[in-house]
Amino acid sequence: MSSDSNNKATYHGRILNGDFSPEIKEKLRKTIPVFHVFDQAGSPAIPYISAWRGDKKNIWYEFVSRKFLALLDCGPTNIADILRSAIVDRRIYKSSFVDPLDATEVTSREELNEFRGFIREESEKTGLIEAVYKLKLSPGKTLWLKDQAMILNYPEDATSLSFGCLTIVTTEMEVEEERQRLISDKCHLENQLQKTHHFEAIGNLAEGIAHDLNQKILGIEKSIAATIESLGNDYHGDTAAFQDYQNLKTAEQQIKDIKHISSQLLTFAGKGIYNYYETDLNEIMVYTLQEFRLLMPEVELTTQWQDNLWKVSADRAMIGRALLNICRHAAQSEPETRALDIESRNITLSPRFVEPYGRDPGDYVLVHVTNRTAVLDEKDADQVLKPFHSTDKGLGMASAFGIVKKHNGIMTVSSDAEKRSIFSVYLPVINS
Repeated sequence: MSSDSNNKATYHGRILNGDFSPEIKEKLRKTIPVFHVFDQAGSPAIPYISAWRGDKKNIWYEFVSRKFLALLDCGPTNIADILRSAIVDRRIYKSSFVDPLDATEVTSREELNEFRGFIREESEKTGLIEAVYKLKLSPGKTLWLKDQAMILNYPEDATSLSFGCLTIVTTEMEVEEERQRLISDKCHLENQLQKTHHFEAIGNLAEGIAHDLNQKILGIEKSIAATIESLGNDYHGDTAAFQDYQNLKTAEQQIKDIKHISSQLLTFAGKGIYNYYETDLNEIMVYTLQEFRLLMPEVELTTQWQDNLWKVSADRAMIGRALLNICRHAAQSEPETRALDIESRNITLSPRFVEPYGRDPGDYVLVHVTNRTAVLDEKDADQVLKPFHSTDKGLGMASAFGIVKKHNGIMTVSSDAEKRSIFSVYLPVINS
């Protein structure tokens, strides 16, 4: 809708000049002048009258206020297309008596395109529209519009009219989005702190078990050694004595295996002995992948190493063991064809990112291990780092977590938009 030099409304709609019933035309003839006067009054509300036919997808406007045209910077004949392309999402608040965060239905642009007909049918049934639209008008300009309208249906014309007004609620919605972000951050922080406390509790338990095991093992080792010594070498021809000797040697080997498990428990608890040196993680990963290829030659590997990778302070043997455990676990997936993408990168972590892990913000080196053939859901991501996780059958990932923690680093397990498993290790750089 625009106006001429005499301040009279100029009509740009279709119904008054088209083959429509007298009833719908009469409704518009009475209503358009009222909306025009309302528009001329300079109200903050932005009036409009839109129309659509049930067998058609497109909406057109019978009346468009000057402010609406100015906002979208377009003419009255193409405003529907401009508006449709600008909408990012649509939000409906079910009730004003409950927290909007708990009662908001958000429809994305893609969903709007897919379900536009269904949404329109629902509006026709209820006779009302009340929603908030987020518009992206340009790369740096976002606008929120609240839409409140009454729907009238004209079966004879197979047409519906929407008599409504828009209100700019950008400030209010930006505050609401920030509120949602803060609540989301709070929930994420609480979740990460809970996980940290959980791992600390398991670590303390693991340390206690390891110390108890070591004490028992020491006594058993002494007993076995004394028994073997008492047998001496004079058991030839004595089948029973020879069998006792073999049993003792088997027990001795099993004790070594138990000591290895105990060592892994202490590693998970962060109690192992570490020797730190200035380290290039690219070099560590190259050696680690050489060992990995011997263990799992069927896995396809793709690597991308950053040039001039920042140096970290690390126990090379321990961090190599952690990275090997991560690669082995990441490769344990259902598909017959297994493939890992491994990447190193310099990265700067923000205070917001490191806060849940109790680390300092700043420069870190990141190692990504991505399984592009395995799907990881949120439940699995939460369980992976726990000792004896079902897909790990041991302490491999828990041990890796303990090693990274001992290096004042961060280890995460997540999935991307394609649900690929992503294992990430962040280690602080020297003098960061």
